[in-house]
Amino acid sequence: MNLKEQQYICTLADMGNMTKAANQLGISQPALSLYVSNLEKSLGVKLFERMGKRLVLTYVGELYTEKARQMLTLKDLFDAELPGIIEGYKGRLRLGMQSFRSPHIIPTLLKKFQNKYPNVEIVLREGNYRFLEGLLLDNQIDLLFCNCLSYNKNLQYISLRREPVLLATPPGHPNNSHSQRVTGSKYPWIDLHLFLNEQFILQYEGQSLRSSVDQILQDTGVKPAKLLCVRSIGTSLRMTVEGMGISFCNESYISYFNLDKKPEFFYVGNHIHTTEFVAAYSKGRNLPGYATYLIELLRDIL
Repeated sequence: MNLKEQQYICTLADMGNMTKAANQLGISQPALSLYVSNLEKSLGVKLFERMGKRLVLTYVGELYTEKARQMLTLKDLFDAELPGIIEGYKGRLRLGMQSFRSPHIIPTLLKKFQNKYPNVEIVLREGNYRFLEGLLLDNQIDLLFCNCLSYNKNLQYISLRREPVLLATPPGHPNNSHSQRVTGSKYPWIDLHLFLNEQFILQYEGQSLRSSVDQILQDTGVKPAKLLCVRSIGTSLRMTVEGMGISFCNESYISYFNLDKKPEFFYVGNHIHTTEFVAAYSKGRNLPGYATYLIELLRDIL
C-alpha cells in the first residue's frame, strides 16, 4: 500500500518548511517542491501558503491532511495486521507505559504475553502521562497504559482499575491522632488543613499524580505555604517517613516500595479522590487480537 502523496503532504504540514520536510523524507528539496506544485496543479487549489518563512496549510490543505492522516492510520493498521494474517500471530505492538509503573508491571506482563505471542515485536516507550498521550495522538504508539487525567475525544479508553489517592504523613506525626475512622473504609479520614504548616512534597507538573493532587488541593481549598517538587514518588514517600513533610500516592504504589518504616495513609477531602488506570488507543481503531489479549492480561495482573 503506497501512500507517498499523503506522507509527503502530512510531513510538510508538520514541518512547515520545505527543506526540513525533504530531509525528514529522505528526498531533495527541489524534488519535494516540484511534487507539491504538481499535486496542487492537479487538484486545482493551493494546499500551502507562505507566511514569513513558514509554510502553513490553506483551508483545503487542512481538509486534505485530515483525510490523509486517516489514510495513513489505516495503512499502519493494515501493515500491523498483515504479517499476523500471513504468518500467524506475528506483528508489532508499540506500547506506552508511565515510567513509575513500568518496572513494577512490564517484566511480568511481557513475560506472560511473549509466552503466547513470541512473534509479536514489542516496542516500549516510557515517560510521563502528557508525553505518552502526545505519542498516542501522533500515532507513534498503538496502546497506552496510564493513569487517566481527562478523556480526549480522539481516544478510546478501557478502564482497568480505579484506586484512591492517599495522603502520606510521617509515622507518629502529632496531627495523625486527629484522624477519624469511617465505617467500611480501609483508611481513616483526616483534615488536610491540619498540615498547612508542613512542607508539601509533590511531583512535578505534567506527572499524573501531581494532577490528581492539584485537584485535591483545589477541592479542599488548601494552598501549600512550603512546596518541594521531586520527580520520584519513592523519594517523596521516603522523605515523608523521615519527617521532612507530607506527600501523596495512589494506593497501589504502596506495594511498590520496600520501606523499613512506612508513612501513615489517610483519605482527605469531602469525598474519596480516585484515579483511573486505563488502556487508551486511537478512536475508531480495531485493535489486533494480541493487543486485546495484552489488555486482559494486565487486568488480571492488577
